Amino acid sequence: MKKSVALILAALAFAACDKTAVPTWTNPDQPVVTPDGQAPLLKVTPVITKVTETKFEAGDAIGVTVTREAGVYATNEKLVFGGAEFSGELKWYAEGTDAATVSAYYPYAATVPTSFTVAADQSAGSSASDFVAGSISGVKPSTEAILVPFQHKLSLIVFNVANNAGGDLESITLDGAILKANLAADFTATVDENAAAASVVAYKKSATAYALILPPQTVALTAKVETAGGNILSQQLQEATLEAGKKYTINMIVNPDDLKVVMDGDIVDWTDGGSLDEQEPAGPVEFEEHLSDGYFIYHDVQYSVVQLKDGKWWMAQNLAYVPEGYTPCVDLNNVSAGIYAPIDFNGGTLQFSTDASLVASNGYLYQSEMALGVAVGSITTVEDAQALEGVQGICPTGWHIPTKADITALVGKGVGITTNTEAPYYDANTANGSIAKLNEDGFNIAAYGAVTISDFTKTVGTFMGKLGTYTYLASGYIVGSTYASVTYNTSGDATSGVKNLMFTAMMPMTNKESEAAFTCNGSSLGIRTAATVRCVRNN
Repeated sequence: MKKSVALILAALAFAACDKTAVPTWTNPDQPVVTPDGQAPLLKVTPVITKVTETKFEAGDAIGVTVTREAGVYATNEKLVFGGAEFSGELKWYAEGTDAATVSAYYPYAATVPTSFTVAADQSAGSSASDFVAGSISGVKPSTEAILVPFQHKLSLIVFNVANNAGGDLESITLDGAILKANLAADFTATVDENAAAASVVAYKKSATAYALILPPQTVALTAKVETAGGNILSQQLQEATLEAGKKYTINMIVNPDDLKVVMDGDIVDWTDGGSLDEQEPAGPVEFEEHLSDGYFIYHDVQYSVVQLKDGKWWMAQNLAYVPEGYTPCVDLNNVSAGIYAPIDFNGGTLQFSTDASLVASNGYLYQSEMALGVAVGSITTVEDAQALEGVQGICPTGWHIPTKADITALVGKGVGITTNTEAPYYDANTANGSIAKLNEDGFNIAAYGAVTISDFTKTVGTFMGKLGTYTYLASGYIVGSTYASVTYNTSGDATSGVKNLMFTAMMPMTNKESEAAFTCNGSSLGIRTAATVRCVRNN
C-alpha cells in the first residue's frame, strides 16, 4: 500500500554520446611539427554535455594527464575551453610514433583531486558540482584536437514542478545525502562513508524545473519544499541506490497542504537511473480510501480529497485514469476518442501535452459519455441522458460524477440554477461561486481548458481556454451528470434528430486580474466536449 503522499515514478533513458575515434594524420612515422617547426599544442575536443545540458562554456578548465609507455609525460596540465576545444601551453612530445593515454577531468583543481564535494547550496547553479572525467588510449601526437569522451561521475536529480500552492516556491531541498565523494585514480567516484549527511538546496532553472548533483550512494532521501507562504512540505523516499552518471527526474506536484512526487530516471549522457519509490507495492491498488489522511488510491494512483463546507467529500485534484483499451488522444480531428491529453499553454499557443507532470497536475480531459461510464455515441436521446444522473461513471466505487444538486449546494449559481446565496462558496461580493473560497478550503481548482466539440455534427474539435491577453488557461469545465437541455438538427423539431445534449457542469473561470474575483459556477456542457473530472463521494 502506498502512504499518504504518493510517488509515481517512471524511468526515462537518454541516448549515449557517439563513439569516438582516434584521429589520424599524414605520415605518422615522422615528428609532428607546426609550420614554424614547433611541436603542436595538445588540444582536446570534449564529447559531453554538462549539467547545463547544453555544452561546456568558454573559460571552463580541465586537468589533463598524458602517459606514454616510457612514463608520465604531463600531469594535471590546465587546458581552457575556447568555445570549440580545450587548449593551453601543453605541447606534444616530438616522437610522433609513440602512443599515449590522455585522461582529463572537470572542474580543474591545482592538484589532481582525490575527492570531490558537491555544494550544499546549489541554488546559484549545479554546474560547479558536476564532476566529469574521461580518457582515450592509443593517441599519437597530432596537429588536430583529440576527442575525449567525458562521463559524469556523480548523480543528477532533476525536479519538474507543478506548483498549485500559489506564488513562487522558496526552495526545494533534499535532506539526508552525503556530499563528499572519494575519487580513484581513474576518477571513479564512491561516497565517503565517513562524511556527515547534509541538506542540499536545488538550483531553480525555471518556475517548473529544479536540479541538483549528488555523489553516488545508497540513501533514503527526504524531499522538502518551502512554499511562498512559508509552509514546509516533505516526503521521505524509500532507500535507493544513486549510480554514477545516472539521472533521476522527479515530477513534483506541490499543493497548499501536501506534496506529491512524480519521479522519472541524461552524457556518454546521463543514463536511466530507474525509479525511486516510497516502497515496493505488493501489487496494483484498484481502490483504497484514506479519508482521515485526505486521499484515496484509485488504479494505483493517489488523489487528494477534501471534505468541503457542503459536508461532502470531493476530489481535490483532477482524475488521471485511463480506462483499459484507451489511449489519451492528441488529435483534434478525432471527435469520439473519449479521453484526451491535457492542454498546455506554451508560448501563447494551446497544445496537447503528455508530459507526466502536467498529467499529474491537470489530469486528462474526458468526453461526458466516457466520464459517465458509457461508450461514446451510446447516448442519443433525452431519456438516455436523464438516466445517468448521479452515476458512478469512471469514478471509484462509492463516488459519482457531480449532479446539479451537488453543484448548487457547493457554489450556488449557474446556468439553469436558481441562485443559492446560502451555498458555502457563493460570494455575495461578486455574486458568483468563488474559486478563492474553494481553494482556501483545499479544493485546489484552476481553469484547465477543454476540447470543444459543440455537437454531434462536428468533425473537428477546438481548444478552449485561451481568453484575452492572459498567458495561462483561463476557462474550462468539470463534467457533471445531470441532463440540462437538448438541441435538434432543426430547431424545435424533435423528429429531425438530436444534434446535441447538454449536462449541468462546473465552469472555473480565471479571466480576472484578481484571484479573489476568479469564479466557479454551474454551466451547461455539451456531451462531446472533453473536460476534467472531479468525483464526489456518495452520502
